[in-house]
Amino acid sequence: MGMRNRLAVGVCALVLVAGACTEDSGDDASADSNGDAAAEVEPSGLLTDNGECDAELEPYPLGIMTVFESPVLSLIDQVNAADAAVEAFNGRGGIGGHCMDLTTCDTGLDPNGELTCARSFVEDGIVATVHDTTAANPTGVIETTEPAGLPRVGIAPGSEELNAANSYSIGAGGIGTTFMMLPPLANTGHTELALIHVDTPAVQALAGVLQPMLDAHGVELTTMIPVPQGTTDYQQFILAAEDSGATGAMLALGEAEAVQVLGAAQQLATDMEFSTSLGTFGLADAQELGDFGAQIRFNSEVPPATASTEEWPILADVVLDLSASGEPELQRDQIKSSAVRSWLAVFALVQTVEQFGDPDDVSREAITAALESASDVDLHGLAPAWTPRGGTGEGLLGAVSNPWYFQVNFDPEADDFVVEDERLNVVEEFAGNLDYPQP
Repeated sequence: MGMRNRLAVGVCALVLVAGACTEDSGDDASADSNGDAAAEVEPSGLLTDNGECDAELEPYPLGIMTVFESPVLSLIDQVNAADAAVEAFNGRGGIGGHCMDLTTCDTGLDPNGELTCARSFVEDGIVATVHDTTAANPTGVIETTEPAGLPRVGIAPGSEELNAANSYSIGAGGIGTTFMMLPPLANTGHTELALIHVDTPAVQALAGVLQPMLDAHGVELTTMIPVPQGTTDYQQFILAAEDSGATGAMLALGEAEAVQVLGAAQQLATDMEFSTSLGTFGLADAQELGDFGAQIRFNSEVPPATASTEEWPILADVVLDLSASGEPELQRDQIKSSAVRSWLAVFALVQTVEQFGDPDDVSREAITAALESASDVDLHGLAPAWTPRGGTGEGLLGAVSNPWYFQVNFDPEADDFVVEDERLNVVEEFAGNLDYPQP
């Protein structure tokens, strides 16, 4: 495996939480402090509702494997969101009338844990997974699931998984959101940037991989600053970035570390600006930063859950489905992009099988055939129409069928996110091409 592939796997491990328009991104559906979104939004009418799925029909056994809780990060919202999405779509008819049963497996962010989950899914007859995140042992998971023909829909991919025959990602996942931290800062005039990142050897090669983007944007990477596990003094990372001459910093960190670093930056009253992922921040997190939130640039493969339901009507369904779980992290102003991507993975699977497959054939082979033949699956604006095998097939990101990332800012006066009109194309940007048409 070449340097770029080794690096991309490492980068994905760093940003598992990551993983991704009108000037008025707010609407009348803002959740109250109790997260009672169901009382304030109405279904969009975009989703077919055939009533409850038929429990007498053969069910679709689905799975999701990811890290629930660990010292490094927590992705339990990703799991709970997948469970909530399955329950909601079962209430609308499941897949062609068949119910879906979701099995969840905690990998513990451990290579053996990921392999155990993969083996159990294969042995237990799981017919597809939704929004897996397996960056600790991607090779082992691929070697287990690929020969078994287990399709992985909406996976949060590392580079190996992007190119695996049984991976059907909707975007570039954590790799993409890491790369897309650079353009928002460069496009706002920052020519000297620092990278504050998880402490892992794999990330050290990132400077070389980013060089075409750095050159295209006329940006210098002044320093790379690792954040060791167990750190308690987060101000040191901001001071080190400032000492390097950087005026902006990319945060390739898990949720806990990113929040701590930005809190330290706020305490120091730094003039630096930052770029990170909506997989790390929901609206409530940004609101807690107050005016300082205006110094942060966010990116995501999907629009914020709090964005306008006039612009993205389907967000009303996402919010209603997730908030119905009662989980605090799945209430409207708490929802991160990782949870939205879980919902999207379930939706994409339902759409693809019903439109391009035989819903009555509950098998890995039938689901795979539907995914392989599918094109322009309508995702109602959460992402462009999806063709699972729509990538160029060339280079590190050649398997990416949806290269688009939203750019999002926080407006302290409106106390809300604002989604920019222009999106970023990770494939073009990664190649150093800055002039490309919008989707």
